[in-house]
Order: sequence, then structure tokens, then C-alpha cells
Amino acid sequence: MSSVEEIYERYIQLCPENGIDEDVLREIEELLQLKLPDDFRDIAKFYSGDLLGGISCFAFAYKDITPNIVDETLRLRNAIKLPPNFVVLAEPPNSIIIMDTQNNPSVIWCDATDVERIDTMSFISPPDTWKTFFDFFTKLVEDEEEEQLE
Repeated sequence: MSSVEEIYERYIQLCPENGIDEDVLREIEELLQLKLPDDFRDIAKFYSGDLLGGISCFAFAYKDITPNIVDETLRLRNAIKLPPNFVVLAEPPNSIIIMDTQNNPSVIWCDATDVERIDTMSFISPPDTWKTFFDFFTKLVEDEEEEQLE
């Protein structure tokens, strides 16, 4: 398994570094009233959302940038009662990618029709899942590496 340092080295070969600092991470935690996983925090120091591996993740920085993880998470908390331990990472066509900040699997990519079932994990269509944010991010980097080779 790769370490954060190794995935950082692979990432910067593909994309410019565009991380956020500890202050922004703390503000996100305060606004969403949750604790971000350590691997998310480590990766956010050099990647703060954007197109990677064919997935356009929302911006982690939330001031003057839309869409972003704070606004989208709060929007879905209001719209569908998204449980407070989830952060919305991306909304690819007809689906959603969310991060559970307290349980495994940590990252869940499910159909949009299943998002209201997230609290019970009783999906109609089996979602793609990753045990950690690190695993999900590694998949994005691998996909980006493949795309750039083509």
C-alpha cells in the first residue's frame, strides 16, 4: 500500500499542487460540525478538489469557490436529511460520492436514487466503496495516470 508521501509524488507529476491549510480544514470542521479523517486532512494539504481521474470533486476551499464541499453538504443535509457524519465530495451524472467521517467504508459512490438510503446503507444498486479517503484518492490518481498515457 502506498503512503501519503508516495501518492503526493505521483499526484504532482500529473497536476499542480493546490492544497489548503490547517486553518481552512478547521473551519470546514466547524461549519460542518464533524472531524475530518486524518488521511483526508493529509491529502487536502496538496489537493483541494478539482478534476482528477475523470471525477470532478467539489472544491475543499469554500470561500468564493462554488461548488464546494461545505455548501453541497449543507444543501443535502437540508434537502434529504443527509446524516451529519457525511461530506459530499462530488456529484457525477446521476450519482453522488460522499465521505463518511466516522465509519468504513469511508467513501461511497452511489446512484442518485440511493442517496436517501445512505443512513441505512440499504442501496437498490450496489455502490462503489473505498475503505478510506486515501484509497479513493489513490484510485483517482491511478485513473489520471492512465488517462494521461492515452
